[in-house]
Amino acid sequence: MASPAPPPSDRRRKSPPMGKRRANIRDVARESGVSLTTVSLVINGNDQRISEPTRQRVRAAIEKLHYTPSRLARGLPNRRANTLAVLVPALQHAFADAYFGEIISGIYESAADRGYRILLEVARRDYIRRKEYLTIVEENAVDAILFVGATAEHEWLEDFAESDRPLILVNNRLEKLDLHHVVCDYSGAGQLAASYLIELGHHRIGHVSGPRDVVLTSAELTAAFVETLKEHGVATSSSMIVDGQLQAETGKLAADELLERDPKLTAIFAANDKMALGVYQSLRERGLKPGVDVSVLGCDDIATAPLADPPLTTIRMNFFDVGAVAARQMIDIVEKKLEFASGQRISEVVDVSLVPRESCRPVEG
Repeated sequence: MASPAPPPSDRRRKSPPMGKRRANIRDVARESGVSLTTVSLVINGNDQRISEPTRQRVRAAIEKLHYTPSRLARGLPNRRANTLAVLVPALQHAFADAYFGEIISGIYESAADRGYRILLEVARRDYIRRKEYLTIVEENAVDAILFVGATAEHEWLEDFAESDRPLILVNNRLEKLDLHHVVCDYSGAGQLAASYLIELGHHRIGHVSGPRDVVLTSAELTAAFVETLKEHGVATSSSMIVDGQLQAETGKLAADELLERDPKLTAIFAANDKMALGVYQSLRERGLKPGVDVSVLGCDDIATAPLADPPLTTIRMNFFDVGAVAARQMIDIVEKKLEFASGQRISEVVDVSLVPRESCRPVEG
């Protein structure tokens, strides 16, 4: 009997034409009209149960598309890559941002302790359009994806809902999609902020929020802050809440708006430290001193918070720990140390704490 033909991955093939996107396993499945599993079985030589016409159709598609399976895709179906993909949104200088940097550092340390590497990816428009986030999983290039910076606008995450595809959201969750997630305790942060300002005697309080319409944790922080103020008899109207879009420049503009609406505010709570520093700038432009004329409370405890003038009182969000916990949980899933019943998901909350410094003072008189 003739020896079986060698797997297509061992044959010499022409390189794809210059300028064209490299074909992936999804392209092969689409071209040959079969499932991803069938293509994978043919590539790996585990295709004894597949009919010869189907096998030939898959090989023809591989030849036509100049598809070259990755080293890991040619391995055993249950082989692990020992690699986690860290995916961030297509934001300018995302990897240089302190928020992303702390979380990614936590992911890296936790992954390295378990013998895993990390692969950094940016969810650019073409990356999403080509569904490369699925390709890297289905071709076994990575064992799981950790997505940092998810918002309700990332509708492509539906591909991971109600499936066993290994993805976890890091420091956010989505109201409409049931996905694994690890987050800081944003509701607890809102409660701490309100209670602390009330304790200092503040009643005229403005709030520079995050984008509550697309970031659920921002909405949770603001809701808890407002509700806790209400429980202490302090009413906060919607006019005293302005979205600062999580950046220093827009945080300043939000503070400008708050101070125009009520020039007698005694305190402003910003939903992150960058916006709090923008509040500082807004106050100084009006001849007001942060921490003296108006108390300013941030949320994050970034590295520059204690170096601000005055040092910024803030709520410490343990972003490093969030990243580390998310990586450990995902690796436990990959290594089957964590198993879930149908529909069950990781939902873990990391504690936060108040860090008093000099930017908040009791109300005089």
